[in-house]
Amino acid sequence: MSKVSSSLLSNPLGKLAFKLAQPIVHRVRLARHPELPVNQMVTSAEYRGRTFAIRHRRWNEADAAAVVQCFNEAQYDFPRGAHGEYLDRVYQEIVSSGRAPLIVDCGANIGASVLWFLARYPQAHVVAIEPAPDNFALLRSNCEKFNVDLRQAAIAAEEGSAYLASRINDMGFYITSEVTGQQIKLISISSILKDKPDTEYVPFLLKVDIEGAESILFSDGISSLQSFPLIIIEPHDWLLPGQGSSLAFFRFHADMNREFCMKSENVGSIAMRPTSSRSGNISI
Repeated sequence: MSKVSSSLLSNPLGKLAFKLAQPIVHRVRLARHPELPVNQMVTSAEYRGRTFAIRHRRWNEADAAAVVQCFNEAQYDFPRGAHGEYLDRVYQEIVSSGRAPLIVDCGANIGASVLWFLARYPQAHVVAIEPAPDNFALLRSNCEKFNVDLRQAAIAAEEGSAYLASRINDMGFYITSEVTGQQIKLISISSILKDKPDTEYVPFLLKVDIEGAESILFSDGISSLQSFPLIIIEPHDWLLPGQGSSLAFFRFHADMNREFCMKSENVGSIAMRPTSSRSGNISI
């Protein structure tokens, strides 16, 4: 429920106004989006001149937060300064080579981050990975018209399968080997790169928001991860105290001599030199 709704419902007069307005609001909603279920709504979000109609669950605070964080707060709009200029140059050189900058969004949720990446990097090709069925249905609805490769799976160091569990809400799904819920497919970065030939794509940005599973992702397949000039990750030590869930990432970051930046809850890891044959003839 939004803050406005909560404020209205906090007093008798507000409750009456809310009750009287509901039928009108529903009629307007049905006229504009007749295909929309009652428990869903559409929020308009804009960045760099591109506007998106993002479908999300009406009373789900996590969905609303995802839209606000991506578009209002622009949480992925970093690094700035010399690092930002460097990465913009890398992006433009990939485009000039006739190939698409490849963005892999691990933990794409309902697609707000995917749409933001498309606004920020309009010539990129995005692979969006999301394991939770309800989230994936909204992700597919929000992104089906765009240049996005949708994968209902969880990212891991190796191919395989696991089970899906939830800690708190629909932004808090994680994978486990315990038989707790729905079985899901695990895919690796290396397998994704095999699907994207270097004649057409060049790794550019890897976004990782996978609720603590970064400890698994960065435990292997280092060469595939290192091929991305920019990695943006949300560490989850705060969620899993005592488990060292981000240690594998920071070891990878240090061992690969990458440079560091951060914004809000996200950490950026930057490779300042070409590190993979997939970089082709791009001069960095």
